[in-house]
Amino acid sequence: MTSDIFGWTGQILRVDLDNAAISEMDTMPYARRFLGGRGIATRIYWEEVSPEIKAFDPENRLIFMSGALVATGAQGATRMSVIGKSPMTDPEGFCYGNLGGFFPSYLKKAGFDGIVVSGRSDRPVYILVEDGKARIEAADDLWGKGTYAVKEALAEKHGKTVRFVAAGPAGENKCRSAVVITDHEGSATGGFGAVMGAKNLKAIAVLGTGRPAVASREKLTEFNKHVIHMSKRGTLRMPVSKKQMEFVKTASCFQCAMECGRGLYRTPEGREEVRKCQAMVMYMPYAQRHPGQGIDISLDVTALCNNYGLCTLEIQNLLLWLEGCYHAGVVTDEQAGLEFRNIGTYEFAERLISMIALRKGFGDVLAEGIIRAGRSLGDAAEARFSEFTKAVGMDGMYAPREYTLSALLYAMEPRQPIAQLHDISHLIARWLLHRIRPHLSPTTAEVFRKAAVKFWKNQNAWDMTTFDGKAEATRYVQDRTYAKDSLGLCDFGWPIMDSFNTEDHTGDPTLENRLFSIVTGIDVDEAALNGYGERIFNLQRAILLREGWRPSEDDAPAAFNFEEPLLFDMLNPELIVPGPTDEPVSVKGNTLDRGDFEQMRRQYYEMRGWDPDTGLQKKEVFERLGMPGVYGELESQNLVKQAD
Repeated sequence: MTSDIFGWTGQILRVDLDNAAISEMDTMPYARRFLGGRGIATRIYWEEVSPEIKAFDPENRLIFMSGALVATGAQGATRMSVIGKSPMTDPEGFCYGNLGGFFPSYLKKAGFDGIVVSGRSDRPVYILVEDGKARIEAADDLWGKGTYAVKEALAEKHGKTVRFVAAGPAGENKCRSAVVITDHEGSATGGFGAVMGAKNLKAIAVLGTGRPAVASREKLTEFNKHVIHMSKRGTLRMPVSKKQMEFVKTASCFQCAMECGRGLYRTPEGREEVRKCQAMVMYMPYAQRHPGQGIDISLDVTALCNNYGLCTLEIQNLLLWLEGCYHAGVVTDEQAGLEFRNIGTYEFAERLISMIALRKGFGDVLAEGIIRAGRSLGDAAEARFSEFTKAVGMDGMYAPREYTLSALLYAMEPRQPIAQLHDISHLIARWLLHRIRPHLSPTTAEVFRKAAVKFWKNQNAWDMTTFDGKAEATRYVQDRTYAKDSLGLCDFGWPIMDSFNTEDHTGDPTLENRLFSIVTGIDVDEAALNGYGERIFNLQRAILLREGWRPSEDDAPAAFNFEEPLLFDMLNPELIVPGPTDEPVSVKGNTLDRGDFEQMRRQYYEMRGWDPDTGLQKKEVFERLGMPGVYGELESQNLVKQAD
């Protein structure tokens, strides 16, 4: 690792599977403007993936890029961005995923900030990275195996300390919703498991014994103590009865001691599993229809998805949609090769998941992804799409008609922007938690308001019943999240917006820039760090425009937010939000007002320095952000606002 670089390793690995060629590239020319993680990966995509390239073409890049703070010992710095042309979006286009656990850290311990994979091998292979070196290995014996068997096989070959990312059988068969699976029950969605399959790349295995240099290890140690102390604010977990599954302890990622929703859970029978968030409960409502079935069914179905390498969000969407199609007579048992009366059993889930992953029978239709499957089955099938249906993610989660601050976040992204939504939902969840169990959360209405002003930079941003202040708040949420993803910080740990251990129980929006400065030796303040995020966000905007994004149509949340009243939210059953006073306000029956949204969007365009009429970026934005080449390419395609 380069001795005069702190935080980064200084090298990015390039693997060309067409020619079995391995080379290295310098990280720092990218890092100076784009930090790492999402930022560097997005820049490489801009340079190397042109609009005409398809997701399964050898020319597509599969970019794994860890954040600038990963593996340094910085708390909550365990994440990696996965970026490429996605087969899951509709149409195919730029997309991103994110995963944590141990692989991102061990890649940096092995001497590399990231890996850029291009080409297609003529036979199944995996990439082995070990302390500054890499080689391509045959994977014939791994092909066809589930990810749990791959983990065991790699450990047998390379020792128990090996860390990995892998595609399951779903990826091998180019199922569009195939995920990249890593150890610690982690995954990155976006269809990138299918891109691995298209490249005949089964896995990347890493062995690393080094670590990136830190500008001041002593200062980092002390700052970590401060961060851990401040992160005590009430842990958010899925609402599962202790009679069904008991939380044992936090299942931390590499060198992390922050409070987290990833946990080790124990069933009444003594079974223990690591689970987190939606994947933990996605089959539970169906399993509970059958008396006598325990929580094990839900755990097993999540494990099935992980083993085959399928996105649990997609499977949850498919279950909801298929059952609706069945009851409407659009899909029959015979057509699907399923017995819908058995939905909720392990046998039903196993048949559905395996037929998708292996592209057998009706599974071949579903393997094209829910949007394409619905289109192929006709108007009646598409009419049964629920409000959750989205190409990548779930549209009904933290929906704009419930939380107005979500509206522009959804509107500007090619997939569900879950890390940005967590900026809102985590704070609201702790506000809700305080209302019913004050000892578990410090977040009173007053704390919520103060934290919102601190982090969202507007006096009205906290009131979810109005559009006032939401354009400005959106900009800060986006810029901070893009910077956070480029540092490799986990969105379950960061930002620290509220805390039991501060005088006023609010957090500190300068923690991230101070942490970056301690690790890298590069002095930045909050505004400067957010400036990196602004640059990366504008670069992604340029990519989307280059690939056909139409601001007048695409810069909007899903239509149901404007048309269908809000009636239910599992995570907020009372349907209450922070309002203009300390008293919560019910938003039951709410819809989003289109005129107010469009006025807010225009305000947002102006704050971004974009043209308020078209949503196109202006030359001065690219000049200020130091990206004149990006402007030049967009200008040649008439995709920027021309000077008057």
